[in-house]
Amino acid sequence: MDKQIIEVGNDGFKLSLFRGFLVVENVEKNIKKEVPLDNILSLVLSANNVLISKNIIYELCQRGANIIFCGKNYVPSAITVSTEGHWLVSERIKYQVDCSLPLKKNLWKSLVQNKIWNQALVLEKFFGDNPSINKLNRLARETLSGDTSNNEGQAAKIYFKALFGKNFIRDRYETDINILLNYSYTVLRAIVARAVIGNGLLPYLGLKHCTRTNTMPLVDDLIEPFRAVADKFVFEEINRLVNTDKIDLTPDIKRRLTQIISYPVETEKGTQSLSDAIYDFVGTLVKSFENKRVELKYPIRYS
Repeated sequence: MDKQIIEVGNDGFKLSLFRGFLVVENVEKNIKKEVPLDNILSLVLSANNVLISKNIIYELCQRGANIIFCGKNYVPSAITVSTEGHWLVSERIKYQVDCSLPLKKNLWKSLVQNKIWNQALVLEKFFGDNPSINKLNRLARETLSGDTSNNEGQAAKIYFKALFGKNFIRDRYETDINILLNYSYTVLRAIVARAVIGNGLLPYLGLKHCTRTNTMPLVDDLIEPFRAVADKFVFEEINRLVNTDKIDLTPDIKRRLTQIISYPVETEKGTQSLSDAIYDFVGTLVKSFENKRVELKYPIRYS
């Protein structure tokens, strides 16, 4: 069975364990659901008042799942990180720590290029011959080591306005389209965090992201090429809406956005879920650290 994102978004729920299941219960509302622990990729806690025990956190971490605590507008405030990791974790962390600055810059170049190329693919899917597509492809080709010209930022300005309209501004603290993007990026972040830990790497040592407030910079580095998949899902949700002036993150929209976990992509192994493909992709970062050169291998198709 595909892994699931489980969210508790309303107050008054109590979480408990029962024979290998996570039990989500609200006695007052007569709601009770059971989910196999082994099927959970991530538990998202966006409600303000939820009762959870240490045993639940322990059991989820033992299974490689993470727990995401969300603040306003689904911006993650904390993510649990399992200490079990990969059996070669100490060796892999050594390679990660020893990664040279030139290699970090070239890895970041590769991540930015693929992010921009995938943004261009999303525009091509929905708008055909939009002139912004050529601009994005040019920026991707011209990206330098370390992205010293900030082609990533230039591309974002072009891309988001082409995709969501000239008046759209990407701001994770805003509502409407932004809150849908926040939610889908949170799901992606959970997938990437699981892959980083599962491959025996430290999420705290990034390639580019390094601000003091960022607790998982490597995760936020590696999420970049895959954000376009989340954008695609959000765009499709917006186009489902008719006769509405406000975009709300309804339970149905949340359910469809979490399907990004099993979104099929083409890889060298054939068709895989996005979750499995990202896990293998992070494995190629490990090879890059070990062999001291860029060996990142991305899924062939995202959109």
